[in-house]
Amino acid sequence: MALFPIHKYFVFNGQLQPVSSFIPSENEGGIYEVLRVVNGVPLFLNEHLSRFNYSAELAGREIRYSCTQIQSYLNQLIAKNEVNEGNILLSCKTNLKAFFISHKYPDARDYVRGVNCGLLFAERVNPNAKVFQTEVRKRANQLMTENNFYEVLLIDHLNRVTEGSRSNVFFIRNDEIFTPPGDKVLLGITRQKTIKCAEILNYRVNETEIYLNEISDFDAMFITGTSPKLLPVVQVEKVGYDVNNKLLRKLMKVYAQLIQEDIQVRRLGNKQG
Repeated sequence: MALFPIHKYFVFNGQLQPVSSFIPSENEGGIYEVLRVVNGVPLFLNEHLSRFNYSAELAGREIRYSCTQIQSYLNQLIAKNEVNEGNILLSCKTNLKAFFISHKYPDARDYVRGVNCGLLFAERVNPNAKVFQTEVRKRANQLMTENNFYEVLLIDHLNRVTEGSRSNVFFIRNDEIFTPPGDKVLLGITRQKTIKCAEILNYRVNETEIYLNEISDFDAMFITGTSPKLLPVVQVEKVGYDVNNKLLRKLMKVYAQLIQEDIQVRRLGNKQG
């Protein structure tokens, strides 16, 4: 699955190059991160770079550049393209690449009304590593397009909910938060921040196996990810949820505060640097 850059420049092995020189390549098996840029700042950059290196370790890939170097490349990419909002794909298979990709964020109505999700019986290999796995992505995209789903939840061979095709999954019941165990899913950055939000609010997150026949037992559900942030789900197939759940709305508010704090810290660090 080849991905293409947008805007004028991309990074190739530490050098800014015009997108006209970009040569698409098959990404299957390569590691990657998607970072969201807000007000010219790549959000939660330290966490993304830490996971990038962790994915490389799990996948047996070598990254020849330090986190400090990669941070510099990303800052140059943002400045050179003069882009304040968008998504950056950082990837490494043989070469290190970074470039802006097209994105589609939920609109304001989605955060109010919630989104619809479907189910896909599929499993990702080595779920803790963020690695391109084309076949699952193709099946998920097809199902979402055919049924107008925002996302699909992956169901494993034991009928357990693991994660979304491009997100993590959380459920709420009686002011308790539940999510599948960390060793069964991609450890999403927004997932980490959601757990932190719960800690700030003095709520416990239960990491536990959630079976498909149990999803109707919960009051509310939401998905998390770089693009959707914390996004309420109104329905999964025929199972409905309360998008106005008070705890869910509190988590969304605290997460928005974490974003603003990260932007302020990153800007201060850039000025001092």
